[in-house]
Amino acid sequence: MRKRVHVAVGVIHGEDGHILIARRAAKQHLGGLWEFPGGKVEAGESVSEALSRELNEELGIVAGRQSPLCKIRFDYPDKSVLLDVWHVHDFSGEPQGLEGQPLRWVRARELQASDFPEANRAIIRALSLPDFFAIVPVDLQKPEPDALVALGRIRSNSPADTLLRWRAGEQIPSAETMANIHDQNVRLIVDLCDAADQRWQQLAGISGVHANRHVLRELERRPVADDLLFGASCHNLEEVQKASMLGADYILLSPVQQSQSHPDQAGMGWEKFRELAAASDCAVYAMGGLQKADLDTARACGARGIAGIGLFGSHQLR
Repeated sequence: MRKRVHVAVGVIHGEDGHILIARRAAKQHLGGLWEFPGGKVEAGESVSEALSRELNEELGIVAGRQSPLCKIRFDYPDKSVLLDVWHVHDFSGEPQGLEGQPLRWVRARELQASDFPEANRAIIRALSLPDFFAIVPVDLQKPEPDALVALGRIRSNSPADTLLRWRAGEQIPSAETMANIHDQNVRLIVDLCDAADQRWQQLAGISGVHANRHVLRELERRPVADDLLFGASCHNLEEVQKASMLGADYILLSPVQQSQSHPDQAGMGWEKFRELAAASDCAVYAMGGLQKADLDTARACGARGIAGIGLFGSHQLR
């Protein structure tokens, strides 16, 4: 088995929300394509140290606050890489292409996967993930309009890019619900009821699918193509590793604290959360007894964002 090259990658954020990308030189591996700046982690370096060094050498900037985004293992025909991807939230200095590489500042939604090396495309998917992930708990004993009310309440109280998970077991959204979702421009994730579930293909316009811990255990491969998100609920190291092996784009890691929806479950606490998040190759959402104000704490412990049933008022309709 050939050695996997460990690469520190920086998603550098400007003050106006744009992201810095650089074009690879024609003589380089995959030359001519755009990339997120960074370089190889040398022996004895932490990822943060390697990233800071590379950004200073390549761009002439001093990196400030950093936080993890995702890890990507990828095998090219001639090279195997581990991309250790971190957000660079601030920096000092003016970025310059010190190695002659052209630079561009672009918005995340302007990133086109075809312009990047194949391994970088998972970074673009991860960047499409928002800070908040809300869950609509559909009560199968109540009519679906109740869930529509919950969805509307969440939508009116949440940021525009919040992801919504339709958690309804074997019940997929009706045509009425899907029409309502399209009208509100909602990014919807639907649950898989088992490993063979293909009903999501009937739902035009969804953003992805989600596996609970039981479905995750059954899955042998990623259930959707790269143009849709795939996520999973995880509660321990085995589940985190399984989700990473399947190529999940995100996981909901819980419970961090005791929650209103599961009062009988003790939380793992932030230190255990930090440990499990570090073992994940994909973006991690902290879940369980959290409020929107916990976002900074969650990020400091390795989370992409936070998720929950009650973040935006949906628990009131359970």
